[in-house]
Amino acid sequence: MGKIIKSFLMVLIIIGVLIMLHYVGWIKPVENLFVRIFAPIEGGLRSGSLGMKSFYGNWINRKDLIAENEGLKDQLKNYQMDLSRANSLEEENDLLRQELKFTKDSKYKYVAAKIITGVSDPISQSVVINRGKADGVVKGLAVVAGNGIMIGKISEVQDNFSKVLLLTDSNSKVAATVQNVDKTAGLVEGQYGLSFSMTNIPQDQKIDENDLIVTSGLEGQIPKNILIAKVERVEKVESEIFKTAILSPLIPFANLSDLLVIIP
Repeated sequence: MGKIIKSFLMVLIIIGVLIMLHYVGWIKPVENLFVRIFAPIEGGLRSGSLGMKSFYGNWINRKDLIAENEGLKDQLKNYQMDLSRANSLEEENDLLRQELKFTKDSKYKYVAAKIITGVSDPISQSVVINRGKADGVVKGLAVVAGNGIMIGKISEVQDNFSKVLLLTDSNSKVAATVQNVDKTAGLVEGQYGLSFSMTNIPQDQKIDENDLIVTSGLEGQIPKNILIAKVERVEKVESEIFKTAILSPLIPFANLSDLLVIIP
C-alpha cells in the first residue's frame, strides 16, 4: 500500500515539475519535437474521422434520396392508375350519354343489356350479355353501343344470356354499304381480333378516306343504315377484281359495358 502511495506521489511530482518547466520554457524544444512527430498522425486521424463522418453523412443522404425516389415512384404509379381509371370512366360516361340520346331519338325497338363477361381467347373477340330468349333476343340481331354504332351481332342465345360476336372477330361478317355516291356494297369482316375491313368492293367504285360505312339491310334481322365505321384507307391490287377498305372504329371497343340489341 505504501509503494502505491509513493508511486502516486512520484507521478504528481513529475507532472508538477513538467508543468513548471513548461511555463518557464525549458522543455519547449522537446514539446516542439513531439508536435512535429505526432502532428501527421493527428492530422491523419482527424482526416480519417472527417472522412468517416462525410461517408456516413453521404450514406444517410443517399439512403434518404433512395427512399424519397421510391416514394415518388409510388405516387406517380398511383397517379397514373387514377388517371387511367378517370379516363375510362369518362369514356364510359360519354358512351352512356350517347346511348341515352340514341334511345330517345331511335326509331328502332331495342333491348338494353350489360356485358357480364368477355371471351379470353386472343383471337376470338366476343362478349356475353345479360339478355337472352326470355327478353326477345334471337341469333343474328345487331348489337350497338354509344350513338347507335354497331359493334357486333348475336351469335348464340340462351334463356337469360347471349353471346355477341364483335366486328373485330375473324368469324364476323356483316353486309354493308359505303355512304358514297355509288352506295358501294361490300362485306365487313373481322381481322383476327385486331381490326375489321370491308371486302368485295369492285375496283371501279370510288371510295375515299373517312367515308362512312353502314349496314346494307340485306340481312333480314339487321335494319338498314346502322352506322358501323369509317374508311381509314383503301388497299387495292390492279390485277384483282375487288379491293379492300381498312376501317376505323367510331367508338373504343375496349371500354364497352352497356349495349343495346336492336329488335327489327
